[in-house]
Amino acid sequence: MKKLLIVIIYSYSTIQLMAQEDLRKLREGAREVKNTAREVKVATKETKAMTNEFKGNKEKDESSPAKSYIKKFWEYVEKMEAAPNDLNILGTNSRAAATAINNIKMKDKGYDVSPLETELKKWQEAYEVARNGGENQRAATNDLAALFTLLYQVKTNVAQQEIETKQVEIEDYKSKTAQLVALNIDPTDKVNAAIIGNAKSRITVDLTTIDQNIKLWETNMNMIVDERPARAYYLMIQYEHAHWDALRKGPFAEHVQLEAGYQKVTDMVNRIGSLDKVLAKGKANAAELLKNTKMPPALVQNAEMEKLFRQTFNDAGWGETIIKINLLDRDWKAIRNEITGVVEARTQRAAIASKDKTGKYTLYNYFTIQQDYLGNGYSSQAKIIYHESTGILPENIK
Repeated sequence: MKKLLIVIIYSYSTIQLMAQEDLRKLREGAREVKNTAREVKVATKETKAMTNEFKGNKEKDESSPAKSYIKKFWEYVEKMEAAPNDLNILGTNSRAAATAINNIKMKDKGYDVSPLETELKKWQEAYEVARNGGENQRAATNDLAALFTLLYQVKTNVAQQEIETKQVEIEDYKSKTAQLVALNIDPTDKVNAAIIGNAKSRITVDLTTIDQNIKLWETNMNMIVDERPARAYYLMIQYEHAHWDALRKGPFAEHVQLEAGYQKVTDMVNRIGSLDKVLAKGKANAAELLKNTKMPPALVQNAEMEKLFRQTFNDAGWGETIIKINLLDRDWKAIRNEITGVVEARTQRAAIASKDKTGKYTLYNYFTIQQDYLGNGYSSQAKIIYHESTGILPENIK
């Protein structure tokens, strides 16, 4: 029993000693925290002191004849600190701060403005950065708007004399489409949304007319007979295909409809086939057309009228020999002024078949001549005002 009591007393003493040791360590830790806090507080005071020193000695500033300008200077700085990325605020207040420094120099020649000039330089540099960034942003916006105009206000028609240049233009168009895709444009951005909105009218028209356009394009492509027009029309369809590719890849809400439109154009392009196929089809069309081209029958025989047509035709200087003339009108048709009803001229029509120096036969259908009314009669001379022309086989000249 006595031994047990000794053990208990010893254990209790040990626990007490351990508790006292922990308390001592805790107090030492608290003392260290207080010392650290005191050091931080001192450091904070020193930082504030440095800031105050940098912004000028208050007592000295108050006694300076330029104190109002000194105060204004730091007010301008505070405005810039509140909006460090605002171009207008930076520009306005940095210029005002520079003026304040000049006024301080004039009012108090002994005042040390070097800290103010150091501070001003920082904000002037910030203004230049913001200004250049703004200019870059405007340039980027303008570039994007120009890209949208090129892609979504494009005219895809191709004239025969433009075939070579349009081929290059289409390749550039495809390259610009790739550029747009790479930009990964955010359509929710306010500036982007405005640019996208400008393309909406063209998109609406394209979506509304796509079905009827495809039918028209394919029909016309299959009917063309001459090589040059066939090349031009084929290239126009390729341009439309590139345009619909740009539409479906653009940042538009109508993506599903535009993708469907692109697929329709793609299907048409596949049906039309290659340019070689188109040109072969054109040659076959031309042969069939030539075979079926006939001279319209004459409505009347009139040697004097045929003589006038022959003279007018030869005066054109085409260097062709007339084979046959079929008159298509029984008499002259008077042309009257739409307002007064006064006769101004008269016209007649004929079908004329000719042969050129290479042996090629041509039918000039609805070859129309006109004689002007001179007040007391018609001119003895006639002029050509209209005609159509197509090839014809000699056996069909009747």
